[in-house]
Amino acid sequence: MNRYIVAFAGFMILVIALLIIIFSGGGKKPSTPTTPVKTLPDYSTTTAAVSMTVDGRVTGEDTHRAIRVTVDRFQRKVDILGGYSGNIVETHSFANTQTAYDVFLRAINGAGFTTKSTRYKTTDDRGKCPLGFRYIFELNDSGDQVSRLWSSSCNGLGTLGVNSGPLQSLFKAQITDYNKLTTKVVL
Repeated sequence: MNRYIVAFAGFMILVIALLIIIFSGGGKKPSTPTTPVKTLPDYSTTTAAVSMTVDGRVTGEDTHRAIRVTVDRFQRKVDILGGYSGNIVETHSFANTQTAYDVFLRAINGAGFTTKSTRYKTTDDRGKCPLGFRYIFELNDSGDQVSRLWSSSCNGLGTLGVNSGPLQSLFKAQITDYNKLTTKVVL
C-alpha cells in the first residue's frame, strides 16, 4: 500500500511540475524583437534628409535671417529664411545622387553629426547666444525628427558634442557657390 502512495505522490509531483513548466513558459522568457539602431549612412537609400540651419543674431522680426542647407538623396538646397517663423525668402536647389548622399552622410557621421553633448542638456536653442549664431543640425525621416542637435558661437553652448566647424564646412560645400548665394544675407 505504501508503494502505491509513494507512486501516486510521485505522479502528482510530476503533474504539478509539468503544469508549472507549461504555465511559466518553460523557464525561458520570450525574446522581444529589437529594432536595430540605424547609423547615419543607413539613411542613404531612404527619404531621410539632413540639414544645417545657421540662425542669426536675435534682432527684430523684419531683419532676422537664417540660412538652411538641406541635403537628401535627390537634391541639395539652400534656403534663406526670414523672421522667426522660418519663412522662405529665397531658395536655390541642385541635383544630388544616392551615391553622393551616401558619401556625404558618411562624412558628417565621421564629423560627429549625431554626437550629443554630456555638458549641456537644454534642447531649446531659442534665445540662446543672442549676440552670436546658433547652428542647428537635424535628421528627418518621413516627416519624423530623428535627431536635432545644436551648437553656437558662444563658448560651446549647445547639445552637439563636437566642434561644429567641420560640419558647417561639409554642409556649405554641398551648395555650389554657397558664399556667392549667401553673401548678402546679414545674420
